[in-house]
Amino acid sequence: MNVKPLRFLVVEDHPEVAQNNCDFLRKFDSSAICTIASTPQEALQRLKIETPDLIVLDLQFALPSGAQSAKSSLELLELIFNTYSSLNILIYSSEPSWMIKLVKFINHHYGGFVVVNKMERRKYFLAGVESALNGELKLPRELRQELNLNEKELEVLRLLCHESLTDQAIAERLHISLRVVQNHIQHLKVKLGVDEFEQKDINSRVALCIKALEQKLLLL
Repeated sequence: MNVKPLRFLVVEDHPEVAQNNCDFLRKFDSSAICTIASTPQEALQRLKIETPDLIVLDLQFALPSGAQSAKSSLELLELIFNTYSSLNILIYSSEPSWMIKLVKFINHHYGGFVVVNKMERRKYFLAGVESALNGELKLPRELRQELNLNEKELEVLRLLCHESLTDQAIAERLHISLRVVQNHIQHLKVKLGVDEFEQKDINSRVALCIKALEQKLLLL
């Protein structure tokens, strides 16, 4: 059976960096199709033609004056959050703190969303690609502290901790898909810091409930 190759869209205005990104993406999947857009505007046109499996986006782009600006990339991200809510996103930037302006949209995004600093070694880029394709949420500490739990996440947390329901049972109770429930749980782990929890004799679900109690999100 033929496996459909992954499609990546790299949005980067430095040609060498863009090509390097594609080269590393092909290390992740040698048959991958990697398209480069040098501006967020060009990326938008590409998205209208075809939705990739993952978009890799820098945040800062050069203006005609030579200055760097994140305005166009943040506008593209806001449009993606509103129109392509299941698109997997990898932010690859040396200034990820620009994302603070859009943190509120992450609460409602159903695709993977991962932020990797360009200053990190390339192995973190590849790990970020895998996490984003798996639908995971991974943010640096300065961004995650800006996240608040939404009503649906609080409901999932209550069913998980107070009623000890399985993912499937929560999906049936809330009339949503299993994938959406798992997405909510992944977001809860990130927002409550359980993904950084030193798990030895405790599983992540128990750790999640302990964190929720500590932060007064649940009552005994």
